[in-house]
Amino acid sequence: MQASTTQLDIIEVRTPAQTKRFLDLPYDIYRGQSAWAPPLRIERKEQLDPKKNPAARDLDRQLFLAIKDGKDVGRIAAFLNPAHDLHHDKDTAFFGYFDAIDSPETMTALLDAAQTWARTKGRRRMVGPAQWSVNEEVGLLVDGFDDTNVVLMSYGRPYYAPAIELAGYSKAVDMLAFQADLNAGYPRPKITQMMVDYAQKSKAITWRTLNPKDFDAEIARAMHIFNDAWSENWGFFPFPDDAIRHLAKEMKPIIAPDRFWFGSIDGELASFLCLLPDLNELAAGFDGKLLPFNWAKLIYRLKKQTAKQARIPLMGLMRKHHNTRKGLALTAALCEESFEAARQAGFTHCELSWILEDNDGMVAICEQASAVPYKTYRMYEKRIG
Repeated sequence: MQASTTQLDIIEVRTPAQTKRFLDLPYDIYRGQSAWAPPLRIERKEQLDPKKNPAARDLDRQLFLAIKDGKDVGRIAAFLNPAHDLHHDKDTAFFGYFDAIDSPETMTALLDAAQTWARTKGRRRMVGPAQWSVNEEVGLLVDGFDDTNVVLMSYGRPYYAPAIELAGYSKAVDMLAFQADLNAGYPRPKITQMMVDYAQKSKAITWRTLNPKDFDAEIARAMHIFNDAWSENWGFFPFPDDAIRHLAKEMKPIIAPDRFWFGSIDGELASFLCLLPDLNELAAGFDGKLLPFNWAKLIYRLKKQTAKQARIPLMGLMRKHHNTRKGLALTAALCEESFEAARQAGFTHCELSWILEDNDGMVAICEQASAVPYKTYRMYEKRIG
């Protein structure tokens, strides 16, 4: 009797049908994993669509699918980002959307395909995983597999890191996710309380909530602060105007004004903080699908605020106030105000993410908020030419 053989093929995604398979793959291979919270499929589809997502508009990219014995078993994207080229270098290509079954052969073949494509573009360095930029989802989960992924944070399996490292990749940088138990950590550490007290007594420091009647302009103000605050971070490039408008549109249905704070120092806007409900939790049981009736359930859950998990995905303090007493005091005050508003709304936990491991200032702020690091995400790099 002839022994059976398996056939592994890596194909370039070219058609709408193949794109749908690319999008569907994580829902197939992760289904049943207790720590995986499926994101909404429509959001994933729009993230990939350059007509819907400005961050995908100017990319040079190629999607790949791995197929074994007629079944989709892995995927990867390879891409060039002109915004990164403008602010950093023209030597780097990226990989992202990396998902696969537990098969070293499959994962190696996917990475090889992405690298080969990047070389044809004249690139000599590969970095990833990232989903279009550091302003969206980045990093491979390398620690904290037992805890569910929150909204716009990636999921991963323990076998990914060994396979990527076996393929010649090494750590570029680690990013941390901190978790705060909103009903614990009291009384606050002495230094935290001192900073909040200082902010409350200082005539130079003020804060307010978002004005919903001026929503788009408020988001633009926040992103102006964000672009300045994070401008010296690893891999950063600023949000362009069209991306800011897109962000405002996407965030408007889920932002509560009393959980979006602005702070000023000496009469000038200096800081902001945005706390959002975890949409992944609100969409639990949907398998990522809104039709035919899940959209009504989601609206109900949003209205009734049934989520217990929140996330702070966006915050920032203007650089000139970094490591200053007023800046740190203002940040501490905004954290305490947002946490209190979240508690009143019924949230029990809040993730602060992501934070570069060497960003001592932000790490200290998270710790002073009685948050603890509970997940680690890693960006990898490799010379490919």
